[in-house]
Amino acid sequence: MPRGGYTKVAQQHAQTTPGWVVPDSAPKEWIERVIKPLLAEVTTPPPRFEPHYEQRHQVLPSAASKDRRVRLIGWIHLAVAANPDAYSARSYPRAQRSLMAPLYWVSAPGVGQQVAIAPQLIGAYSYYYDHASLEDLRYLAGPEALRALLEALLEQLRQQAFNDQKVNKVRNLQTQAVQAQLRQIANEERFAFHVTTTARLIRIAVRLDGNNQLTISVPFSEFENALPQLRETVIHLRALYQRRIHFRTHQCPYGSSPWIEPDPAPPTSPEAT
Repeated sequence: MPRGGYTKVAQQHAQTTPGWVVPDSAPKEWIERVIKPLLAEVTTPPPRFEPHYEQRHQVLPSAASKDRRVRLIGWIHLAVAANPDAYSARSYPRAQRSLMAPLYWVSAPGVGQQVAIAPQLIGAYSYYYDHASLEDLRYLAGPEALRALLEALLEQLRQQAFNDQKVNKVRNLQTQAVQAQLRQIANEERFAFHVTTTARLIRIAVRLDGNNQLTISVPFSEFENALPQLRETVIHLRALYQRRIHFRTHQCPYGSSPWIEPDPAPPTSPEAT
């Protein structure tokens, strides 16, 4: 899910006015007494709380914060494991879906401190957590609001993991189709090959000789169009290599010499039409 999706979910479970007020005491005690027991009760897999380094070392709040009333306590780390069978050892190593939800205290003189989240930062992995200001925050009504938020975010992660499995199942079938066709060509033409995948590509490596190989990268989105031409492409490129005609592709360097364009096509005479 794009980060904007997490933001929408977070805003639905938070409020613009202060709600959950906690005593003005040490965050470490509050985390141990309130947050960790709450997280342990959330549907499996239970979230993990990661204290901000300032809380771990018990030093003063960071001077980098934009608003001194805002204090970053730490992150709630949510993760949903993907089906390990859906990911081969050579495929893109995305074994889980996860996100980080920063948790803040907002100072309320004479009352205590209010618990808040930054919806736009949920899902992010960056130093911007330290730079949240008061206008970035939304308040939680209480422990049940935090529990509901985490359950909603976990459900989004589970849906993403399910979608990953469906996509990966299709890609595995596509990869098997490429391997089956290549095996037939390789048996006829006598060459070795292997197939690997990334998040977006099927990479086909054909051994040309003891030191060289031909690599063809096919986007999954172009798989249906490319597969019928695979046999012809491999056979012709291998034939060119055997004639000592070598080739490679690379991006054109910025600021390179201008291209020499082909001559304009001759005008078509009226009689020809």
